[in-house]
Amino acid sequence: MSSFWKNKPLEKSSKSTKNWFKKDALHFKILTQPTQKNVVNWFDDGIEGLDDEELILILRARGGINMPTILCLFLTVFSFLVFSVISIFMEGFTFKLALEFTSYFLIAGIISYLYGFILPTKKIVLKRFTGKMTYPSYGFYPHMTLTFTQATVYKSLISGPDATIAGHKLSARNPYNTGVGKGNYDLAPADPEEWWSYFVWYMDKNRPLPPGKAFDPFRKKDFERRKAEGFPKPLYSSKISTPEATLEQQAERKRIGGW
Repeated sequence: MSSFWKNKPLEKSSKSTKNWFKKDALHFKILTQPTQKNVVNWFDDGIEGLDDEELILILRARGGINMPTILCLFLTVFSFLVFSVISIFMEGFTFKLALEFTSYFLIAGIISYLYGFILPTKKIVLKRFTGKMTYPSYGFYPHMTLTFTQATVYKSLISGPDATIAGHKLSARNPYNTGVGKGNYDLAPADPEEWWSYFVWYMDKNRPLPPGKAFDPFRKKDFERRKAEGFPKPLYSSKISTPEATLEQQAERKRIGGW
């Protein structure tokens, strides 16, 4: 990618997402430069479908080993060792009882593993041309599809040990307010401003595609489309510059579109 990707503020107002936590409401605005390490690599390596019209990001695939399963397996082994030692030194605590206590964790792990195959795949779908966004709910509640600017997206606190603040994550809230658990879902585990900036950048069909090698095959087509439309002004404001892939294309956009 050209070294032309530089932070350059653009002055333009923008509205924010619906205000669930007012102080943490994120604007429909490119807030910061998405970095390769925190965001861009995810879109280069972890995408199910991606082009200049639609982006599908898998948050949680169906099946596989999940964290609750790993935790239960660890507790199974750990408790088996602890209870086995106890059964040796404690009268009345038999090896059979040790197996019985251990089996609870093992059963929980098996249930968690099977649940992972039943639970639907959780994914984000962004449609660049139609301005639609789809994001998941918890459990078996269906994914929600809505106009991008109707999304309720905010920074959510990550609590650490002893109730300390360990950082922030990007979360989405059910815009229809139909109950707890039906729409409050984590979209990114950390760096919420960078993730949200990447989403907004992609959803602004009047801007070039965001950085990342996964988009490189589509940049020329996207440029020609915007050129044919006269390079209309961006839909959402930005604190950074979002230049074209080459200096020649940037000059052409400036000449035709004036920005």
